[in-house]
Amino acid sequence: MDQWAYHTRLYGAAEFVAKCDDLELVQLNSFGCGVDAITTDQVQEILESHSKVYTTLKIDEGNNLGAARIRIRSLQATMLERERNGYQRQVFNNSYGPVSFTKEMKATHTILCPQMSPLNFDLLETALRYSGYKIEVLPSVDHETTETGLKYVNNDACYPAILVVGQILTALESGKYNLNQTSIIMSQTGGGCRASCYMGFIRKALRDAGFEHVPVISLSAQSIEKNPGFKITLPALNRVAMALVYGDLLINVLYRVRPYELIKGSADALYEK
Repeated sequence: MDQWAYHTRLYGAAEFVAKCDDLELVQLNSFGCGVDAITTDQVQEILESHSKVYTTLKIDEGNNLGAARIRIRSLQATMLERERNGYQRQVFNNSYGPVSFTKEMKATHTILCPQMSPLNFDLLETALRYSGYKIEVLPSVDHETTETGLKYVNNDACYPAILVVGQILTALESGKYNLNQTSIIMSQTGGGCRASCYMGFIRKALRDAGFEHVPVISLSAQSIEKNPGFKITLPALNRVAMALVYGDLLINVLYRVRPYELIKGSADALYEK
């Protein structure tokens, strides 16, 4: 989801360089945040689809430019070697797009939802099940989930993105679900933040893991993407609102009581009751 002028120019430059035999692109990264992770992934895909060499330099990791010089010299040597050998670049399509969640899928598909707030999401799961969706909130994050996320997400991405993708792929690789009757749902903010690009993170990870046929449903107030089989009706919206209010209320009273419990675990037991 291209939301920034700098990134638009960066992708335009990558597309231009990709079509020129005598040009290469070096991307300078000034800060390893979630947004930079998006641009590096996108520029790499644009260049590699035209058999170009992708080079990125992190310029905030120290004043020693020796490593940068080595990278640039290596790129130059590769260009000269290709020229001497008459290298012919191959162009291929590495694009991937959304797989629609259809109306027919509502009756058959289990919809996996990443766990982001256990006390709220347990209630949200029930609220959406009342609307006929087989929602299943994934279990809490563990070490395996984190490692899976790091395997399939750019490691400069924000930690929540790594955890979300890790939860999804751990579930799909578990063998617990029929992969032809499983979908993913994820919220999409629409703002100028990497959270709007979680859909892209997830779809790229699914493709890299061999699950590109799994639909990913975008849940957004602005209806950023069209999902013919997933609609939030007014009754469903009312239940979701109640779930959020009750969830926040229960969280507040639980956190208020827990520091004063005499028997460890009694506050959580009271919450469960």
